[in-house]
This record gives sequence, structure tokens and C-alpha cells, in this order.
Amino acid sequence: MPMRPPLSLLDGPETRARLAAAAIGCAALFTLADMLSHRHGFAVMAGALVLLHVALRWSALRVNARTMLAAALVMALAFLATGGTVDALILALSRALYLPALLAVMTVLRVAALRSRQVGLAARFVVQQPPARRYAFLSTGAQLLGILLNIGGYQLLLGIALGQRDAPAASPRAAEIRTRRIASAIIRGFNGTVLWSPVGLAVNLLFPLMPTLDWLGYLPYGLGMLALFTLLGWGLDRLGPRPAAPFPVPERKDAWPAILALLGLVLAITGSAASLDALAGIPMRAAILMVIPVMALLWVLLTEEGPAAPRVQSLASQTVRALPGSANEIGLLVATGFLGLIVAQMIPPAAVRDLVGMLSLGPGSLGALVAVIIPVISLLGISPMISGAAFAGAVIASGVGMPEPMLMVATLSGWVAAAMLSPMTSTVAIAAAETGLPTRVVGWRWNGMFVVSYLGLIVLTLLVWEKML
Repeated sequence: MPMRPPLSLLDGPETRARLAAAAIGCAALFTLADMLSHRHGFAVMAGALVLLHVALRWSALRVNARTMLAAALVMALAFLATGGTVDALILALSRALYLPALLAVMTVLRVAALRSRQVGLAARFVVQQPPARRYAFLSTGAQLLGILLNIGGYQLLLGIALGQRDAPAASPRAAEIRTRRIASAIIRGFNGTVLWSPVGLAVNLLFPLMPTLDWLGYLPYGLGMLALFTLLGWGLDRLGPRPAAPFPVPERKDAWPAILALLGLVLAITGSAASLDALAGIPMRAAILMVIPVMALLWVLLTEEGPAAPRVQSLASQTVRALPGSANEIGLLVATGFLGLIVAQMIPPAAVRDLVGMLSLGPGSLGALVAVIIPVISLLGISPMISGAAFAGAVIASGVGMPEPMLMVATLSGWVAAAMLSPMTSTVAIAAAETGLPTRVVGWRWNGMFVVSYLGLIVLTLLVWEKML
């Protein structure tokens, strides 16, 4: 009887998925070890595991992730060929690897949160608010769910909210206005996390570039930007057309306890990480990686009934099943983050100084230029993750006299503007798919005036700030 050939270790999609989950989980641990020890050999091991994760899930990767990964490889080779050092390359890799590590631990939190009834209760209550209160509730809800669930929270709230389009409308025009107001509030609320969130990808890519600034030092500036961003959006919503229609008052039963519980979870994550930073000297970004899985586990134990052991086991098994599904995002994040950091190192500091001198740019006017250029070039398909990291890194390396908080304000303002306008960004693309409308409508027509107004206020703020230095 002929012998059957031995099965390959990688045979079967389920086996590859489990190996991919193990690879990204171990990569997150090595990234944490790199951050705590400053031994970048851990980053090399983490990078190899991320590449293994991507290779095991290669068939699930979309064209954009594959293209960015190829571009990152080409840029790394070009960097070395033009005199870049291996140590500088590893440093850029070390900084970029935080993004997939953060996404991996956020998967645990997303799984834990989506298991609970509080998320659905809060989302439906926020969506069912009458038009006069809708913007404030939708934008705040998008912030909260965006922090906890990342893009999954955005999709969840947008899907529930746009389901309200089936409610009676006086005319097609009234239905279109309702769709625009609902979608715009959620888009703006979700993107507002870019300006301040401790678990946001933007701030966590930029902070390693800042020699002295950390999240706690930046927080007052971020909250100030968020206040301006939110009030401007609310004001424009109030000034826009609002069709009068009767609207049922939503039930409040169990809704506020659910909202407060989710808010408490966000505050617990932020407060615990900040405490580890202040009391134990663990950097905030590393503390976030440590705290999130613990808080996810506590959330499951506190919000679900039944014996603890089966709940813990089911959380672990669901996380293992969910992690391979993030392969496209992980590949895209590590590639674009790495590209931005490498481009920053390839820009000669002397060239930046010469340009600033030639144009007679002060720190405020330089910041204004950065804030405007990022969204403009995003319309050409250049991710704000690449341009934001490149501009911030180049300015820091050049040594021009620009306060780090000012550079963060400028870069993140340009970043959030790009996220709301560019058809290449996930928020615009998802909203366009959910509404069935072109990206130019969701981006420019619905949010163009808001973005231009916000950038105008930021430019004015930066110029006044310059005068005060």
C-alpha cells in the first residue's frame, strides 16, 4: 500500500490563520520588549514576524497593501544605496512596528467590546436622537466607538445610523439632507480622534520623532484642537439646511449606563497607562500595549455572566480568529509608516533649512505650510501617514526653531483634513460605499467647507502663536 506524503505544516487555511495570529501576537510582544529595553534586535525579530504574518495571509491582502509593501522594500534598498546606515533603517523599522503592535492589542479590545450589549445599546441610542441633538451625540459616539473599536466602531455606527434612512421623509431632498448630516457627523467625530487619542495611529507614529514631547505634554493642545474641531462642525451643521420632521424620542432605558460604562473603559485605559508612565517610568506608548489586553479581559469579566474560565477562553479563541483578518491593515500600516519615516531620513536637513531661509518662514508660517500641503497632496493619493511622518521628521532633523507642540498641531491638523477629503482614505471610502454616493460627494461636497474653515482657523492660530514666541 503506497504511503501518503506527509502534510506540509502550512497546509490548510485554518492552520495558516492560526500561525498568522501567533506571529502577530509574538511580534507585539517583541515590539514591547524593544520599547522597554531600547535593544532594537527585538525590533528585527518583530519585523520578521510581521512579514511572516503578512506572507501567511498574502492571498487576503488587497492591491493597496501589496503596493505599499513593495514600495517600502524599494525605498529601504534606495535608502541603503544612497548612504543610509543599517542602524538608521532598523530605527525606522522599530518606530513603524508600533502600529501593527497597537492594532494587534486593539483587536483584543474590539473583540471584548463587541461581545457586550453595551456597544449596541449605546450606538442605537446615539443614532436615535432627534435632529437638534443628533450631531453632538453622533460625533461623540463616533469618537468613543472609534477609540474602542477603531475603524470597526466607525463602520458599526455608520451602518446603524444610515439604516435610519428608511424612516419617512417629506421629500427626496429631505432624505438627502438627513443622510448628509448623519454621515458627516460620524465622519467628523471619528476623525477627531486623530487630534488627541492615546491609541490613535497618528499620534503614535509622530511622538517617537519628537525629542522631548510626550502624550501628556501634548494633551492640552490636542484637546484644544478637538474643541475647535467639534464646535466648528456643530456650528456648520446648525447653519445648514435641517428639514423639519417629527422624530420619536428614544428610550433611555439602560442606554446611559451603557454609555457611561464605555466611557469608563476609555478613561480606565488612558488613566492606567498614564499612571504607569508617571509612577513606574514606563513610556505611555508601551504602557498602552500592556494595559489594553488587561482592560479587555476585565471588561469581559465585569460585563458578562457565567464562570470566569469559559469567558476567558472564549475571548482568547475569538481573538485568535480575529487577528488574521487584520492582515491587510497591518501590512498597509507598517509599510506606510515605514515609508514616511524613511523618506524623512532621506530629506537633507540642509535643504529644509535652505528652503525655510529662502522663503523667510517663521515657525508658525512653516507649520501653516505643513498643515495645508498634507491634505493637498493626499488628493494625489499620498497617504497622510507618509507625508505627515516625512514632514515632521524632516523639520525635527533640520533643527529649525519650531516648538514641538506647534509641529504636532500643524501635522495632525493636515492629517485630519486629508482623512476627511481624500478618496484614498478609509473613512471617505467606507462612507461612500455605505451611502452609495461617489467619494467626491462624501469628501468635498459634504466636508469641503468644514475642512477649509478648520484649516483656516488653524493657520490663523499658528501665525498668532508665532507672534507670541
